[in-house]
Amino acid sequence: MRVSKKPVLYSILIGLLLMTISYFFQPLMPFQSIAHRGASALAPENTLASFEKAIELGFDYIELDVRLSKDKQLVVIHDANVLRTTDGEGLIEDLTVKELKKLDAGSWFSPAFAGEKIPLLNEVLKEVSGKTGIIIEMKSPENQPGMTEILADMLNSYKPDNQIKVQSFHINEIKKFHQLAPEIPAGLLLSKHLDLFHLASYRDFASFLSVHHLLLSKSFINQAELFGYEIYSWTISKQYQFADMQRLGVHGIISDDEKRIPDSIIYVLITPFLKGQDFFKTLLA
Repeated sequence: MRVSKKPVLYSILIGLLLMTISYFFQPLMPFQSIAHRGASALAPENTLASFEKAIELGFDYIELDVRLSKDKQLVVIHDANVLRTTDGEGLIEDLTVKELKKLDAGSWFSPAFAGEKIPLLNEVLKEVSGKTGIIIEMKSPENQPGMTEILADMLNSYKPDNQIKVQSFHINEIKKFHQLAPEIPAGLLLSKHLDLFHLASYRDFASFLSVHHLLLSKSFINQAELFGYEIYSWTISKQYQFADMQRLGVHGIISDDEKRIPDSIIYVLITPFLKGQDFFKTLLA
């Protein structure tokens, strides 16, 4: 006797539909919007133009990177070399502030930003004070002696009208920063999972964790919250990723562009196809 496959197929389709509806109608939790190197999709990264654009868009925080110049000044730039984001060449640690200030940090992005300069951290603090929060990433502090101490001294003497936080991948330097500036929230950048032991031990000096979005899960966030951490995800660029992070309940989302919140049934319907498109692009890459 031939058994019809239609009831089985219908059951599978109904099950998938119910799972999809259940997933997409989970509440989208509010989050703090964090501008990655400023509004870096709209202006040259880590410049005053980028930070001003982020403020205009209403971001809760700007995220920026600092390195030490040859004359031990905190310079706002991501790379160790100026080549990618200026018209010059050379390592930050080999150039003085005077030399760095001669460089054009805007034309590589667009002629509209020609003449934009590499800012010093104290210039950024002065410019954005009272307008938005700041998350400062120390770049390779373990290879730049004195960076952590200089940053701690600057922030201890600075009386901000806005909230300032400091983060790094380097655990020992964040631990040192917390000892030197205990009133400034410090956090760890993560590109791998942490177990419960490390979550517990790092809480002595870190109050938040910035985690690559692919590593995040509801169970990890629940565990981290048990120890009182805030969780930020980096770096988000696609609209469905914003919704995914909100459903997980992250406290902050680091992105290059203005925060995006899905607000229509059309978005709900096309999201599976957007995810599938990204999946197949990854397979074919």
